[in-house]
Amino acid sequence: MKTYWYNNVARSSVTLLVAAVLTTLLWWLPQGGYSMLYLGGWLLCALGMSFIVEMSAQNAFLRVRSRMVSSLFLLMMAGCGFLHEMYAGSLLQLSLLFSFFALLRTCEKSRPELDSFHAYLVLSLGSLVWPPMLLLAIPQLFNQAVFLRSLTLRSFGACIVGLLSPYVFWSSASFLMGDISMFVAHVQETVLPVLQLVEEGRHQFSLASTYDWNTWSNIQAGSLTSFASRLISFHCAELAALILVLLMGATGSFFYIHTSYDDKIRVRMCHYTFIHMQAFLFLWLLVQPWLFPYLFPLLLFAVVPSCAYWFTFSHSWFARMWVWVLLLGWLCVAVLSLVPGDLLSTLTVRI
Repeated sequence: MKTYWYNNVARSSVTLLVAAVLTTLLWWLPQGGYSMLYLGGWLLCALGMSFIVEMSAQNAFLRVRSRMVSSLFLLMMAGCGFLHEMYAGSLLQLSLLFSFFALLRTCEKSRPELDSFHAYLVLSLGSLVWPPMLLLAIPQLFNQAVFLRSLTLRSFGACIVGLLSPYVFWSSASFLMGDISMFVAHVQETVLPVLQLVEEGRHQFSLASTYDWNTWSNIQAGSLTSFASRLISFHCAELAALILVLLMGATGSFFYIHTSYDDKIRVRMCHYTFIHMQAFLFLWLLVQPWLFPYLFPLLLFAVVPSCAYWFTFSHSWFARMWVWVLLLGWLCVAVLSLVPGDLLSTLTVRI
């Protein structure tokens, strides 16, 4: 089978080293100095990359010797400058990464209880940073039951114990201290996105039942126009990064589904697990875009395996054209998020 330059780059052993050096340079050069928050973000990214290398090797995401999964993760993190500073989203991304690392180990395992416990324990720990993170246990349970086929009665019990363990300790400590108000507020925030979605549905239904169709459609069009204008005006880098990640996810997912039967069953189930999480996170981000700071780092990680597979094995004429589109998109995201705003405005005016 004929290979092209991007296939050779994906299969090269030097790619990961180049990606690591480029990521480090882009992490520090734009800010013109060093800070503890940026150092923390870089360390979390490096830790996540090391676990992706191990996870990719254990589950054979790619049929050839390649480090493209971890390299692509580093390059995407490098281009998205708004993710460089350590914040809650960085910890959530690492939590989901650890969860996948443990969850994929349950596939074809006779006793998956311990790995199941670890997978949901780190999700629960991540929810201590952002309570709605606990909702990701729903697609993870679906993945474990349908794709990985490791959800037994015992492993389900281990999942529940893993999810509840941090909250049991926290509630016990709060009870002994005599103040459980913070714990109760945190638990209520866990289902807040669901409650907001239900409330929005009720509001839209009441509008549709109160006004005529033309009035209701005009209200929706005005809301969408206002939201789109605010998004384009104030969050250009985030919008460009989201479009790029969605294009990468769609490209990798469709390509893998089309060519998945070239892989072993275990490898297919692992990729399907990531693709399902992609779909869940995208739909969540679509209905609640104000959660972008929390959901986007998770979506970025979820699209990497299937897109790395596409870079490694695609060889059609469309792929040879599309790879330049994705590279151009990455450059746009990098310029918008890494170049200082005043310098970018000056360059735009001169051009």
